[in-house]
Amino acid sequence: MRSITISDLKEPSYEMNESMNVLRTNVSYSGEGVKLVAITSVDENAGKSLISFEMMRNYAAAGYKVLLIDADLRKSVFSARYGATADDSQKFIGLADVLSGQGEINDAVYKTNIPNAYVLPIGSYVQNPTPLFSGKIFTAMLDVLRNTFDFIIIDTPPLGRVIDAAIIAPNCNGSIIVVSANEVDYRQVNDAKNQLLRVGANVLGCVLNKVVEENSRYGGHYSRYGSEYRY
Repeated sequence: MRSITISDLKEPSYEMNESMNVLRTNVSYSGEGVKLVAITSVDENAGKSLISFEMMRNYAAAGYKVLLIDADLRKSVFSARYGATADDSQKFIGLADVLSGQGEINDAVYKTNIPNAYVLPIGSYVQNPTPLFSGKIFTAMLDVLRNTFDFIIIDTPPLGRVIDAAIIAPNCNGSIIVVSANEVDYRQVNDAKNQLLRVGANVLGCVLNKVVEENSRYGGHYSRYGSEYRY
């Protein structure tokens, strides 16, 4: 198995870490056999890729063998944001290569320098990735990965932009919608939820991201910036 070094690793804040603990706990109580979860958002810049990555780290720290699948084939931020490079300095083989028949799954899953954490990057860019998620190769690939990992997170494109997330979600045990605090209204979130329900996806809940809270403990005031998990 090839390996990836993630060089830009910053420790999550206390608030983020606690929020991820709550999220992991709630997912564990959301139904028996939930081990493959799609993460999406209403619109861009909600932080879904950040939440996906922090979920991976949290599950890995808890002892799960966890895989993060980067399925945002149009606008992936993984390599650039985290300084991810293949240890053999060769080009990434990834999801797009596997789904297009140009690569094998065994060559596309990478062990990271985070213990217990693995990544399936996007690989090659494709102009129209939607048909790739509708094919039999995608479902067969997920079946193989289910038998290999304890938990799988799929970072999907925003629902408000393209249809990819609505195609991917029914193949998962559950879906989570990441929502930016004070940036979208209830109707947009409700529309996203209903879009997933119409295709038969199991909507587990929402993560409210970019939360700023005032706290007056210990006689002082400070702002908290992080995430909360909400049903």
